[in-house]
Amino acid sequence: MNKRIRSILVFSLSLLSLLISLKLFWNMGIFVDEYGLSPDMVNGGDFWLLMDWLRLGLLFLVCVISGVSILKSYDE
Repeated sequence: MNKRIRSILVFSLSLLSLLISLKLFWNMGIFVDEYGLSPDMVNGGDFWLLMDWLRLGLLFLVCVISGVSILKSYDE
């Protein structure tokens, strides 16, 4: 049962992190649209824009993996 609680905690924290990152990314998009800028100018260059997308992708991957680990049975 301890592993299951840990998996639920990891899933909850990763989902919360993903939601916060998505909201910040959304707000950046609104800012960019209102002020006529580009996302790479706000992030500091193309590399950091790519890292922003990579962070969102990795957080999504962690959510999926931890979600699957919750559903997996712990008979061991």
